[in-house]
Amino acid sequence: MNTVKTLLYMCVMHGLFTFYLPYQLAIFEAAFFNVGIFKYLALPLWLLGTGIIIWCSIDIILKGLGTPAHLDPPKKLIVNGLYRYTRNPIYLGSLLIVLGFIAWSGSRLVILYFLFFTLAYNILIIFIEEPILRNMFGAEYEEYCKHVPRWLPRYNKR
Repeated sequence: MNTVKTLLYMCVMHGLFTFYLPYQLAIFEAAFFNVGIFKYLALPLWLLGTGIIIWCSIDIILKGLGTPAHLDPPKKLIVNGLYRYTRNPIYLGSLLIVLGFIAWSGSRLVILYFLFFTLAYNILIIFIEEPILRNMFGAEYEEYCKHVPRWLPRYNKR
């Protein structure tokens, strides 16, 4: 059942906010800027971001025994896989996808969307998700936060 809920959540949330809206913004500025060689970064960014989202969603289902949805969060704290390098790999994956739209189109609207998206994620994480996780997992989550950065991955022997 968690698989179905995760697929529905991911299709709605990431389908709309990570793919559809940036695409619409990019094509709204009909005359794409001459982004030259940068347009070739789009596909790798889209593939990398999508792979991260899928990998982490599977980890949430199998290891966390929940879904990425805030209404049905994981029951267990996930500290391995990509979560050993960054506390928010799904959000990082979605930001990589939006960066792909920037590389593809050079759209100023998508750049503004990316900045808004990043700010919105930070607000969501800092003021909603992290307090919930601290409440759910206590000292285990605090220890995890000491060793794993919120955003940019770093090598960690954990």
